Amino acid sequence: MEPLLVTNDLNKSYSDFRLSGISMEIHPGSIVGIFGPNGAGKTTLVKLLAGQISADSGALLVFGSAYAEREKEIKDRIGYAPQEPPYFPDRTAEYLGRFASRFYSRWDGGRFSRLLNRFHISPQKKFRHLSGGQKTLFSLALALSHQPDLLLLDEPAAGLDDAHRRFLLDTLRDFVSGGDRAAVVCSHVSEGLDEVSERVLILHHGRMILDSDKEELLERWKRVDFRDNALDPALVASLAGLRRHPFGNSGLCSDFPALHEKIACGLAAGDVKVENARLSDVLIHLTQGE
Repeated sequence: MEPLLVTNDLNKSYSDFRLSGISMEIHPGSIVGIFGPNGAGKTTLVKLLAGQISADSGALLVFGSAYAEREKEIKDRIGYAPQEPPYFPDRTAEYLGRFASRFYSRWDGGRFSRLLNRFHISPQKKFRHLSGGQKTLFSLALALSHQPDLLLLDEPAAGLDDAHRRFLLDTLRDFVSGGDRAAVVCSHVSEGLDEVSERVLILHHGRMILDSDKEELLERWKRVDFRDNALDPALVASLAGLRRHPFGNSGLCSDFPALHEKIACGLAAGDVKVENARLSDVLIHLTQGE
């Protein structure tokens, strides 16, 4: 199937920041996680993808067209939940839903009401009186209520408790389950979003430093726990993020297939253990060098 979204060498500059060389594709049926530390450029990127700002150079096609060609039609099919929603603070949730409905041809008021009820948000409550987590959920409700084909969510787990975070993850899985829609989630920490992301992209200082299928990433990156003197010092030196812990030591390996044979004896003796690396560990290593 043709990708829903394509960027080629996308660039955007501000006085103190530059997002540069972003090339990516978002395919139907996929959930793509874009991760990176604060200030990496995630919000700038998702605003570009959502047509909220324009790139300085490069190409962006959504549903096969540029925003300049079919902006209204494209935005009608996108569910965008920004990190800082620019909603009228003194208007009620019900009013904001009615206001949003004017812009979408497939708005489903019943679904919007059900989502507010699911999120325990009173329709009569003013936006300024919502908690941080409720504001995040309200943005998600708006993004989901017009039956979009592409979800673009900026920090969608911010301020959510465990139950609502689980609902978010289940909602994302359900959203793409038909195989014809896709979701992009941006976050500075994984917060469980790596659990549902089939593809992982990492931004750092405005550049894409990793773009990988998650399963391939986990095949390569492993956490190696080992007792003192269980590994050759040269192997230990090749591991990243070395730490001491009750078992002995641990470090990250970025190419486990190449390492496996060299630690086979330690594995057999029980002096070495290997687990999938956590995305947060990979993120910290790639962006902070720890």
